[in-house]
Amino acid sequence: YKTAYAHMSRYARGIKPGAKVRQGQVIGYVGSTGRSTGPHLHYEVLRGERRINPLRVRIAGGRKLKGKMLEKFKRMVARVDSMRAKAPTTTRVAANEASQ
Repeated sequence: YKTAYAHMSRYARGIKPGAKVRQGQVIGYVGSTGRSTGPHLHYEVLRGERRINPLRVRIAGGRKLKGKMLEKFKRMVARVDSMRAKAPTTTRVAANEASQ
């Protein structure tokens, strides 16, 4: 797979076309080039040279947790679940007289 980005004002430092990047890494800054009507990011996913729907891409999952890492993860899940169970279940909403 490859990705393509357009309408960028500039690349981030150290980024060049064809560079391998990591998820979450800043690769550039949004701009407005060509015939665009405002700043936005044009994003494409390609398989070979063919554009594909990025929402349908199935990439291999991450590594599976084992041993101590799996136990640590399970403890964290239990901790978060406990905090969520103790959290208030009602939502307070502020409103003024005119909106009632």
